[in-house]
Amino acid sequence: MHEAAARTLRTAERYLLQPPLSAQFDGAPVSVCDISAKGARFTHGHSLQMGQKSLLRLPLDGRPALQLEAVVVWTQIDPISPSRFVSGVRTYGAPEVMQGVLEQLQKAKRTTRIEELRGGDRFAMQQPLNGTFGGARVTVENLSVRGARIATGSAVAAGKQATLTFLNVEVTAQVAWCSIKSLDPTTYRAGLAISEKAELMRLAIGHLCEGGQAILDTQSLALKLKIIRARARQLAPSFRIVESAGVPAEQYLLIQGVREELRHNPEEAMHWYRRARLTINDPATRRAAPSIADHPDALAVWEYLDRSIDPSLIGRTFNLPSH
Repeated sequence: MHEAAARTLRTAERYLLQPPLSAQFDGAPVSVCDISAKGARFTHGHSLQMGQKSLLRLPLDGRPALQLEAVVVWTQIDPISPSRFVSGVRTYGAPEVMQGVLEQLQKAKRTTRIEELRGGDRFAMQQPLNGTFGGARVTVENLSVRGARIATGSAVAAGKQATLTFLNVEVTAQVAWCSIKSLDPTTYRAGLAISEKAELMRLAIGHLCEGGQAILDTQSLALKLKIIRARARQLAPSFRIVESAGVPAEQYLLIQGVREELRHNPEEAMHWYRRARLTINDPATRRAAPSIADHPDALAVWEYLDRSIDPSLIGRTFNLPSH
């Protein structure tokens, strides 16, 4: 069965490590910031390549160091320390081993659960959006159906539950993490997890986007695309059969991964379908993509991929049975 490219690191519960865990990747020191049963994120002082494979060596109190096979699925300059880098890796370990690691870190009080699993994309505010959290004034910096990031004048404890209000929305939210804002030490940022009123959140996000107050977070999109592309490369050798239909296996998996991403995230899909509807009657689009010009779902995938894939390949993929 085809395993959706979108279901990778983002579908596993993540735990913020406080303080970060000193470890090694490819023999060099790294600092693990968060971890899940499927992967980890760490900062490091040297550049890495997407797709690079090596061992992630995790020293654990009272146990031999755990060595996990890992592959880099995204990497970038650390926005907080531009002289360093931050990378996300997919790890491969027996589920019982990974569960044991997480339990040991939890018992040592090293972890904070990150409850917003980022199953939906984030939308960044174009201008300050005022709100309250637990009665205190805050500024909403970005939103998704399952969470929000706020700026506040004082620290809030991880795990705190309170009412978040903005526009005409009132939802119960829980603090997943909180840290000092790097460019303004007098301000704190907090990540909130929201598990109720999904339709109300979708309506609010749609209203903000229609009014030009919010746009799709391109950094979040770029990260997801990196993960989907890495997964497509990894699975491509097992899907050579589709190449008989004139579609390279890696491109087939990339297109199917984006289709799955849009299917599981209707609020994000609305954004791309809206763009597709705007382009579907554009003469230039019809000339560039005649094979999918009348297919809004295919156009949405094409737009999501920034038109980087030959539209005829997208059309052929849509005509193939799913694996």
